[in-house]
Amino acid sequence: MYILSIKSKRWNIAMQHFYFLEKPANFRKSMKVVGYTHSLVPSRKLVKSETIHIYLQEHELSLYLALSEGNRKILRRAQKESYQVILYKEPSIENLKAFQQFYNQFAKRKKIEAIGKSQMETILLLNEQGALLLSEIQSFCGQTLCYRLDIVHEKKAMSYFEATCHATALPAQLKRPFRYANRFLIWHNLLHLKEQGFVLYDMGELTDNRNVRAFKLSFGGQVVHVYSGYIIQSKIRALLLGVQKWRK
Repeated sequence: MYILSIKSKRWNIAMQHFYFLEKPANFRKSMKVVGYTHSLVPSRKLVKSETIHIYLQEHELSLYLALSEGNRKILRRAQKESYQVILYKEPSIENLKAFQQFYNQFAKRKKIEAIGKSQMETILLLNEQGALLLSEIQSFCGQTLCYRLDIVHEKKAMSYFEATCHATALPAQLKRPFRYANRFLIWHNLLHLKEQGFVLYDMGELTDNRNVRAFKLSFGGQVVHVYSGYIIQSKIRALLLGVQKWRK
């Protein structure tokens, strides 16, 4: 088993970033910045947070019964919709740029951070390692309702970005399919990953936003602690990189 990591430079500062480590990793001392995303290795130098792990080795019925009653009801209704799900297992640059544009429109509406140049560079580096799964759900008339971007590696997957279309801009006949689309796509992807032999799906950080937290908890799984952030040798480098949470 090899560790998922990417190396890059910004402001001529060497950086290495590790994803969902299970044990301490070795890296060159020349690396001035080391980043971690959802490491399972406890560290006081990183920011501790919660996520949800869904164990895909469970029987499909067990996974379904672990869903909230509301989710099961939505999925039963969604089965009646004529969705088209597109999985980009090896997304092209064009696919990822289309997703970026869609996501940034979503981010502007939600007043959250957009996918900028540096984040897009990270996405492309992950894609070079075959570590991305891009999925899209369309309505019966070809309207994109939702996108999801997951990190996939060594039979583990993690929610990375998700974005939905502008509900108020949809015609009346798409209002109902839109309400079910994101949950349907998550469930579809969980079953797809299970079929591919994946053992774990990480739902992403459980934030203080009560709606987001409740949404993620509604898919069952187990709440676990993970550690993320950057270990940087100086505050000056942290300021240059725009890193707000860092540890020396």
